[in-house]
Amino acid sequence: MMTLPGQRRAISPIISTVLVIAITLISAVSIGGFVFGIFGSSSNSARVQITGITLVGTTLGGGSNAASPTCSTAGAPNSLILTNTGTAPASATSVTITFGGLVYAFVITGACTVTPAGSASGNPIIITMAPTDLVVSATSGGTYTGTVTLNNGAILIFESTFI
Repeated sequence: MMTLPGQRRAISPIISTVLVIAITLISAVSIGGFVFGIFGSSSNSARVQITGITLVGTTLGGGSNAASPTCSTAGAPNSLILTNTGTAPASATSVTITFGGLVYAFVITGACTVTPAGSASGNPIIITMAPTDLVVSATSGGTYTGTVTLNNGAILIFESTFI
């Protein structure tokens, strides 16, 4: 086949067919990925962790007069420090402490929200246990475990010894 001056040659029909099929497949995968959630989407999430525990064994009480744990941004003895490195807030709703074969469960009253990383206040947040909140016969050096439950369903597990 001879080309005349001023005429251009088109690409081969085979190459054009391959290109059309490739573009169609790439488009189908991209659209399907977003529709069916294969690629996911960016969302805010909390990443809360316990960054400090100071439960004093000699000051602990217990019994039916136990008060509810409180939250603040100020440090205190008998406290758990929660830090959020995520992009969404989360609230602590309850605390459990297991010591001496018994589980002590406490519902946190009031707001106990750990704000997202970079917030001006509320990160970290400190859950303070009143001396009447905690276990009877807790002694310095005694090992305990516990959990902090968040409003998003996450459960933070911790283990330490009374100081």
